[in-house]
Amino acid sequence: MTDAAMPVTEQAVKRFVEEYLVSLGAEIRKEGNRWRVSLPDDAETTFELDDAMLEVAPDPGEVDRDAFAIAPESEFVERLIDEAAERMPVGSMMLTGDDLEVQLPPWITEGPAEVSEHAFTPYYDRWALCALVHVGIETVSEYQTEELLSVAVDLNSNDERPRLAETYLELSEAPLDRTLEKGRSLDEADLSESLEAAMSIAEREVSSTVREVQERATRAAEVELDEYRQFVRQRREELDDEIRRLTRRIDDANDTIDDATDQQERVEALRKRKELRAERDDLRSEKEKMAAVIRDGFPEKRCEIRDRHSLTVRLQPVAVTTVTYERGDLDVSLRVDDASASRSYPYAVGIGIMENPACEQCGRELSGENMATISGGSLVGTTCCER
Repeated sequence: MTDAAMPVTEQAVKRFVEEYLVSLGAEIRKEGNRWRVSLPDDAETTFELDDAMLEVAPDPGEVDRDAFAIAPESEFVERLIDEAAERMPVGSMMLTGDDLEVQLPPWITEGPAEVSEHAFTPYYDRWALCALVHVGIETVSEYQTEELLSVAVDLNSNDERPRLAETYLELSEAPLDRTLEKGRSLDEADLSESLEAAMSIAEREVSSTVREVQERATRAAEVELDEYRQFVRQRREELDDEIRRLTRRIDDANDTIDDATDQQERVEALRKRKELRAERDDLRSEKEKMAAVIRDGFPEKRCEIRDRHSLTVRLQPVAVTTVTYERGDLDVSLRVDDASASRSYPYAVGIGIMENPACEQCGRELSGENMATISGGSLVGTTCCER
């Protein structure tokens, strides 16, 4: 997945639970890893948390019985995520140049050029929808992963804004006492359209992981089916041996019947032969059924194995925020030894410089692999035109 995703760790779960409870108006009194929580009577939730005890732990099994577990994969957290996805509170925030430090790209920061000064001048606001999506991928027997994926789309065009998604994820992990101005509100129709676009991006982001898990599950299913084939072959050989053994015992019983000198011995031999024949018939019937299953390719077993290794993918938006962010120009002054150059670039708070400029000599794009330097007063790439 992208850099705008994080595993559902103990810390991530802790952050999510705290933020969601605060959104419900909860009062939280912390005593180390144990939280005493109370909700107002009008809280929009199905949880009854009147003076309830919550406990933060890496594993649900480590939590005392009198407390709800704040831990990855705990039943309490799963229920909270489901409710958050259904309720999906929509927040808003505004990002200005005063809120976040200037974000400089790798083609500046990782090259030989030193930034001597920079200044951001905002001209207008833009709007985006940022969503925190809970991703759950699992098979019953082989694999399970949970992540929180951040997605951002422009509210006017629904185009993806990946760098804003990374910023939003960082803000989601930041302390709760961070104060930001209220941003733009959104009507239901716009919210639905932009959220649909965001979820499509989330599906695309997880698709490669889903394919990998599916391939892994398919391989595991094939191994299990092959092991079952071997078991069936072995069992068929065992049945042949048991049928031959019973046939020999039946022949012996026939000899006894023929050679019996008294009535009791003959009756006992007849009874034994009947039991042996019934047992042999059962084994032959089992063998015939097994032969039919082999011919049909083990349909029931294939279905059982497929169900056990089937993939479940859940994508649920658990937090949605409309973000208003400033757009403008960033003036940057660079220096390399005694040479200097100043340039202006389109810039957005929370996103950074909106374009990767080209080498001013050959036109090749500046990037983390082709970083900026100064040559003859021009801004050039270190791997294309540096002399």
